[in-house]
Amino acid sequence: MKQIKTTQGAIDIHDLFYSPQDRIARFAEMQVHLYRHDVSLQDYFHALDLDMFYTQGCVPSDRGSTNPLATWSFHAADKVSQILKPRKFKTGILFSPTPYLGGRKTEDRFLVRTLLGLAQTGAEILCLLSVHAPFRQELELELTAAGCRKQITFLDPGMPFNPVERRMRTIAARLRGRADFEKTVQILEPHRLSPSRSALTHFERTAQYVEAWERLAPSIEFDAVVARCHWYDLCSSVCRTAMERGKPVITFQQGVITHTTDFPITASKFVAFGAPSASVLAQTNRRFFDAVGIPEPPIDYFHVGSLFDTLLPLPDQFSLQTILIVDLHSVPGDSFGTEGGTQALFRLAKELLAAKLPLRRLVIRPHPNWSNFDLEACLKLVRGHRDVCELSHPIWPLEDDLRRSSVVVGILSGVLTVASACGLPTIFLQTEKGFTTRDLACFSPAQTLLPEAAFCEVSRLLTEPQSYAEARKVALRNGSEYYASGTNAVLDGAFFTRLLSDESVKNARPRHLS
Repeated sequence: MKQIKTTQGAIDIHDLFYSPQDRIARFAEMQVHLYRHDVSLQDYFHALDLDMFYTQGCVPSDRGSTNPLATWSFHAADKVSQILKPRKFKTGILFSPTPYLGGRKTEDRFLVRTLLGLAQTGAEILCLLSVHAPFRQELELELTAAGCRKQITFLDPGMPFNPVERRMRTIAARLRGRADFEKTVQILEPHRLSPSRSALTHFERTAQYVEAWERLAPSIEFDAVVARCHWYDLCSSVCRTAMERGKPVITFQQGVITHTTDFPITASKFVAFGAPSASVLAQTNRRFFDAVGIPEPPIDYFHVGSLFDTLLPLPDQFSLQTILIVDLHSVPGDSFGTEGGTQALFRLAKELLAAKLPLRRLVIRPHPNWSNFDLEACLKLVRGHRDVCELSHPIWPLEDDLRRSSVVVGILSGVLTVASACGLPTIFLQTEKGFTTRDLACFSPAQTLLPEAAFCEVSRLLTEPQSYAEARKVALRNGSEYYASGTNAVLDGAFFTRLLSDESVKNARPRHLS
């Protein structure tokens, strides 16, 4: 990937990410231009990400314009509708969890564990949670059982102050989204980076969260913010408000670092899996601010282990002679350049099934977003090898698939990092000039293999107990580097008390918090 040139600097990420496509580089350049113009446009980086990486069409935007007089008249009427203000809140910790609820059980569980851990600090907590959260009742029961329900106040940021304001807020969000989209296009057009018209839908959705928070923010006083991820919708604007008020902000690593949405980091303390991820994030963040031309805010990085996936101490499972193929999926337009890897992974599965190996089972576990993936080829493979091959489902617990597997193979999935840390021989399938991220460099070279070498290695692991035992040691060692000491993060009261302490971020970074 080439260095990205901007008018006032360059953001150099070629040694951190490599892709045969140019979209990561282009997206990073978009971020620099927008942030330099208006830092609040960071709220829309996720919307641009969805358009840039997951939209097939690249139709340039016909910017259009809104009617200034109509917009002014609406905002005047909107102010009248807000005469009845929301109640005032004063809290110790403002917690902004993921706004994308009910999609993955591991994420739902992470929210529960975080809230329970924060409660154990004894602080008063205001949690921004929708009344429609699918596990809200379960959460209430757990908090009551733990004896900390009274410490926590739930507030739905999308709930209007009154019936009139409900209608006005919807219109305001739409106007804000369109105005910010037009501003984005205006900034990026001279650099030939204008988003497609389809991005407007994503902007309007994001604007709903921004509008909701900005109406609430003046009514909320807090001492610190804890947010799931600084670039998620809602979390982004909450974190920025806290930073503007000079309050400490704690956010967490979202997953394997595969592109540039992760920076700039809007937090004073960042909780990462381990040293490799913290190093990549620290370097990209520093280079981003160098490119923008402003000082980088100080950030304290903490290494804590696996945040949401469970690392199991699995025994030697050579005798199971089962291969787990993970995260087969396709992305429209092959934005990252992973299509070749996905095809190579599928070919490897076919070759392993056709070879005369002591293979009892080959399990294919598609990516959670498998709606984007044509499963017909997988189903055909399963039907052709009914006695050996089966299709798992991403809604089933990952731990169950790991417990019945001997070897795990994939491209660059977080499932692979988990499997390796659990002690399973794991292969990160690589293709010539395929996508790579330095976040996973600790798994090279022994576990990162080209297709032919991967086939030979899997064959060896299914037939040679000693080779299997050696591969387990390598997997555990590398997994222990990726996740701090190869452990699960303990999100208890002691953990959050240390994070929320008044220590200055001038402390040596990154830090290992165990």
